[in-house]
Amino acid sequence: MTDQAESARYCGQCGERNPAVNRFCVECGARLLRSDELDAAGAIADTVDARLAGLAQLPEPAIVWPDDLPRQITGADGALLRLVPGGFFWMGTRERKPKKKDERPFHLVWLDPYYLDEHPVTMGQYARFLSASGHRKPASFTSRRRSPDDPEWARLPVTQVSWQDAQAYAKWAQRRLPTEAEWEKGARGVDGRTYPWGEEPPDGRAAFGDESALPDATGRFPNGVSPYGIQDLAGTVWEWCEDEYDQDFYPRGPPRNPCCRDAPHPPEADYRVLRGGSVQSSAFCLRATFRAFNLAKMTSPVYGFRCAADVARYRRP
Repeated sequence: MTDQAESARYCGQCGERNPAVNRFCVECGARLLRSDELDAAGAIADTVDARLAGLAQLPEPAIVWPDDLPRQITGADGALLRLVPGGFFWMGTRERKPKKKDERPFHLVWLDPYYLDEHPVTMGQYARFLSASGHRKPASFTSRRRSPDDPEWARLPVTQVSWQDAQAYAKWAQRRLPTEAEWEKGARGVDGRTYPWGEEPPDGRAAFGDESALPDATGRFPNGVSPYGIQDLAGTVWEWCEDEYDQDFYPRGPPRNPCCRDAPHPPEADYRVLRGGSVQSSAFCLRATFRAFNLAKMTSPVYGFRCAADVARYRRP
């Protein structure tokens, strides 16, 4: 085989030429097989890969609630977490020529089950973390916007936190940050919808569109919940995810439990993914597929986070 052939693969579904490193077609999202994913007999080594690439028709994603896992749990910090069952979901944008090419392709991804916080981490929860850990206070704790004596203060999402701050909290709370794929599935379910609630515009369903506003209390839009009962996934605050940002990760990433940890940028340029939009964002940024990013050390009055948890400890016998 020539070097030129090794550097590109052609999609068997649409014929698009793809870089050899791609796992999904950049044009249609079809699964691409690489030689290192085949065993000696020429079969696909992973059963999930087999379902994605070996069938004449791709599986139809569905939400199937397992009997051995509770649908909600309470975290060590008192947060309520909602179950996101394992299975396939559609990730990325449906648009063939999107304004943001890093949202392509529209492709099927398998995720194992996990739990996701119902709301972003609040000032009240973060205050308990600061008291227990001695971690530095974010600027939002010294703001005079609202006093801790205000009953609504504890329900405000914590802001002015970096990715490292979010990681520190998640470790203290015996959880972790969600991967970008986990965040997206938690927000849009399995059917490829635009917003957590469906296709309707976000008016009355999310806090957004005011460039001078600051985030208000969590849980104000019960009609903006995702299919799993998770709130505030559109607007209010941008949310840090575990992944490094790579604009080309979708076509190159694995089809099962993807998480980008080897983005092609120097170590000092540690860019991390942010999702969900904020109270200052346009409706375009509230789409469940929108990918933003910033340096892990950066903070903002509209940067917050929520946590995820693995299910192993919560399985019923």
